[in-house]
Amino acid sequence: MDRLLEDYLEKIDKYLRPMAASERVDIVKEIKSELLELEARGLAPEEIISRLGAPRDLAAAYLSDAIVKNPRFSWRRLGAVAAFYSMAGLGGIFVLPVTSLLALGFLLGGALAPVAGLVKFLGAVAGIDMPWVMFQFGSWTAPPAMAFGLSVITGGLLLLAGLGLWKITVAFVRMIGEKRRGLA
Repeated sequence: MDRLLEDYLEKIDKYLRPMAASERVDIVKEIKSELLELEARGLAPEEIISRLGAPRDLAAAYLSDAIVKNPRFSWRRLGAVAAFYSMAGLGGIFVLPVTSLLALGFLLGGALAPVAGLVKFLGAVAGIDMPWVMFQFGSWTAPPAMAFGLSVITGGLLLLAGLGLWKITVAFVRMIGEKRRGLA
């Protein structure tokens, strides 16, 4: 294989680092197979690269596929979104950080709210006052048992909001990925 094409593959591999190693290896093998096939047809390395597009754009398309393929939240997916963000262009500079970071914040808040309510309730049962853990609206503070129930409801609402924002993030990544595939 020509050195120019090997460099092209190395760049793609570098851009795909946030993906699982097995996925990245499969993608690079697939692209290498395509490069070899086009080379066997007699295309020059420059023509092959021109046909496939910039390594960054091709890698972004594969990253978007990996994110969209399994839209459930995970730390690895968040890393892939961060890598994709760096390649997403001007729209991604504003939308992706807002939706992905808010999704993360809401998901964490949704998980922690019931825990805080439970701690407050168990503290009250044990006779321990925890003034730093409270469920409050204006000047009204919920009693510990009610605070636990309200924190579970609030946690559920925050989880739903986080999942909704994550779906918006994945939809935006899908849209950008489809545009990138149209370039190649």
